[in-house]
Amino acid sequence: MRICNLASGSSGNCTYIESEKARILIDVGKPLAYVLDALNSLGVAPDSINAILITHEHADHIKGVAKYARAFNIPIYAHSYISEILFHQLPTVRDLINYFDSDFDIGDLHIQPFPVPHDSKYCVGYRISESDAVMSIVTDIGYFTDTVYEAIKSSALVFLEANYDPEMLMSYPNYPPFLKKRIASNNGHLSNLDCAKAIEKLVHSGTRLVVLSHISEHSNTVNLAVNTIANYLESKNIIPNVNVRLDIAHHEQRGTIFRINPTNKN
Repeated sequence: MRICNLASGSSGNCTYIESEKARILIDVGKPLAYVLDALNSLGVAPDSINAILITHEHADHIKGVAKYARAFNIPIYAHSYISEILFHQLPTVRDLINYFDSDFDIGDLHIQPFPVPHDSKYCVGYRISESDAVMSIVTDIGYFTDTVYEAIKSSALVFLEANYDPEMLMSYPNYPPFLKKRIASNNGHLSNLDCAKAIEKLVHSGTRLVVLSHISEHSNTVNLAVNTIANYLESKNIIPNVNVRLDIAHHEQRGTIFRINPTNKN
């Protein structure tokens, strides 16, 4: 698999995944022109995408879905629990939406959705595999549940939210108290420290690469996220860049290109 985050954060989210026989996008929360430019930088034709997978119905994950899907006649996949909401939010592409309740395949990619606690109607993460090459994506998560862990453990690559620093969140003047409470709740977002604790568990399961995602522009910084997580991991005898590599999914630029190769593909 070739994997690259195109954007991550409250201004929009989109991740590209490519296998030998499939090309997919996870969420399209950025304007069409932005996504086309990002794909062009990867050498990917916009009409070669086989599917767009939606994690949940919030605008920063779907605001670019309709224009992209309609322009290139791309199938959309979303959980059936948000069918009524998408019926109203994406009226121009109702005919392109496929609703799922369990695992499904797109080309040679096996897609395993799982529930994620977040203040949306319904939110899912995805475990995606090409033979024994496995990656997972979990953003917009209030807390790291046992269900999420069981779904993504042993993934070679995990995109995991490191959204906020508690002190920065509580001191940010432009967030009203109710919003701060929502972000810090079990149905909000994941703090740097909680992200670090999740990474600790994942490393013990075999994960060796984590991309810190959905880093807040107002209640966090990249350096603070990395340092908080690295310090915690080191206290548990997990050494960044030795036992696990930490990378960053950026707000407004394409991220690192990762490759995960199957070892037992026929």
